[in-house]
Amino acid sequence: MKTAISLTLILSLWCLAGIAQQLPAHIQKLNRKTDLTTVKFERMLMLSGGRKVYEFSITSKSQCIHCERGTTFYDENGNTVAYFTTSRGPSAFVADGYTLAEFGKSGAQGVKYGAKRENLPAPIARVIAKSDSLNKAGVKQIVQVKLRDQILYSFEHKLNPKLPNCKDCPVVIVFYNANYQPEVTFHVGGFAGITATNGYKSTDYTSRQKLWILWNAN
Repeated sequence: MKTAISLTLILSLWCLAGIAQQLPAHIQKLNRKTDLTTVKFERMLMLSGGRKVYEFSITSKSQCIHCERGTTFYDENGNTVAYFTTSRGPSAFVADGYTLAEFGKSGAQGVKYGAKRENLPAPIARVIAKSDSLNKAGVKQIVQVKLRDQILYSFEHKLNPKLPNCKDCPVVIVFYNANYQPEVTFHVGGFAGITATNGYKSTDYTSRQKLWILWNAN
């Protein structure tokens, strides 16, 4: 009996290790640890409609009374779609398009619900559907943002590894409107700090509101 239980535990650990190794890089990066708190991947859940969510546990050392504890769920792009935590008191959140029941939390109280997501403009959706082209173009991530009271789509490019001392190179981020027309280009980092085109300022970039991650590079 003990042998059977041991084999079951070993197989379970192998399965968990296999899933962890297969996690996308941007999901792997959500694992983090400080002196007091650890955020660790636990499992992947498949919801209706083929939606994948990744469950992460949040644990803290007992001597930290107000440190966060609980569970956070992320979608395939790394957006927070739900969390159920305690620190100074219970806190819960569910993003638009998800329900408490999907996370097994139907009885949760004081839940905050995310704002309704806008439909993705067709020109932007067509671009996102072409993953191969985005990867070849060196795009790192596409994010829906609110900037100057308008909804734009930021296209962040990877650093060029062929350039010397590229740790000091600025990251180029082009923001497109709903028609996939360039609105502004920001150069972030490097010696110049943040520079912008088309009459925009560095403060427009720093004050932008990140709404939703839409795509990540492979």
